[in-house]
Amino acid sequence: MSAPSSAKPWQESFEAYFRWSTEGPQTVGIDLGASPHAPMASHPVLWRLTLPLKNPMSNGLRDSDEEDAVFAVQDVLAARLRPLGLLMVGHLVAQGTQAVYLYGPKSVTAKQVRPVVQAHQGAYEVGVARTRDPDWTAYLRMLFPSPLQYQVRMNRQRVALLRAEGDLLNVARKVTHRAHFPWEQLAKDAEARLRDLGFEDIRCQIVPQIVPVPGLMWRLDFHRVDTVDEARMDEVAEEILDILMGPHLGTYDGWGCLLVTEHP
Repeated sequence: MSAPSSAKPWQESFEAYFRWSTEGPQTVGIDLGASPHAPMASHPVLWRLTLPLKNPMSNGLRDSDEEDAVFAVQDVLAARLRPLGLLMVGHLVAQGTQAVYLYGPKSVTAKQVRPVVQAHQGAYEVGVARTRDPDWTAYLRMLFPSPLQYQVRMNRQRVALLRAEGDLLNVARKVTHRAHFPWEQLAKDAEARLRDLGFEDIRCQIVPQIVPVPGLMWRLDFHRVDTVDEARMDEVAEEILDILMGPHLGTYDGWGCLLVTEHP
């Protein structure tokens, strides 16, 4: 979808997380606020700015003593490049480098970007790379957290809301869940496995899909009695995702429950 080139059409929501990769440990910062807009047809070009760390730790990650300096450069570069239409969506730290990712219009050239970077890179020799990425693969596949990492974050938000309302999180109650599948047989296979885990009242129905392309999806609604503290809901999410992320190709849309403020 299109948007004014110099403004983010979303509210920023940066999250950081740690992960292991085949190359070693990584820390990732991602603006999850961009996810409903990705990919943006108006911003098909990926810019990768690399800041070689001055004093990385032995595992290649950023030392806490260097954090402020690196983020100061990252922030000023993002601010100075935004008038060109470059929108920062995240960064990745690994192997002694902090790489910053931005998307911009195809009309912006390296001749426009490099002078801005050189003027505001401070003590860092920032590398600049421009590549076509109309599908926002770097954002959606490389920076985006795994389904379980993402759901754990969602669990924290949901439980925090319940706690703020005075919910007795350790009181078991019916917790409802929802998942989507591209084909009916996949939904039926997942339904059988969910039933084996004690989930009940599993209902499968066809629903229209609007994005990424119009079509049909099969939705499963199901529930089970559980407590809703963070640890338990993380366990439940892992149970469900172990089923969905296998050959069933499903997506988990999260959970809900009634507020419980008094012991039954």
